[in-house]
Amino acid sequence: MWVKRLFLAVLMMLLLMQLACTSGGYQRTASDELSEKATTLAMASETWQRTSASALPAVEILVQQADEQIALRNLDAASEKLERALRISPDYAPAWSRMAHIALSETDPARAIQMAKRSNSHAGKAIELKLLNWQYIRKASQMLGDTDGVLNAEESIKILRSL
Repeated sequence: MWVKRLFLAVLMMLLLMQLACTSGGYQRTASDELSEKATTLAMASETWQRTSASALPAVEILVQQADEQIALRNLDAASEKLERALRISPDYAPAWSRMAHIALSETDPARAIQMAKRSNSHAGKAIELKLLNWQYIRKASQMLGDTDGVLNAEESIKILRSL
């Protein structure tokens, strides 16, 4: 179990280091965008790992498999694993958060907002997870051109950071 988590952490760090070494110049390039996505994924993975400890064993296995697929950018396979996990445990907030991440990666901001809000509704006192979800909501709202959504998300992020 911990070996898989260690493997994922090392994989993320290697990806980040490789991307950091390949980006050059001061103009924003495709590799800069990829690096930003990898950094965001690494931070999200850390948050998901910390909030996933209370899962049922079957759910935990499916979520770990989904994380491996997300790291490989195989988002369809990751979605399938997460959907199976959510059929077992529909109130499992970290899985909904991962679904929001995937929806953003697939440029489906409306779905990302829906999944992030569902995650928040089940997150309880998991402030870090709620913060991540509000960041997804802010990004999705920006993609939709929803100024009120962005402002609402920024206010929620500000409040959560003060806790």
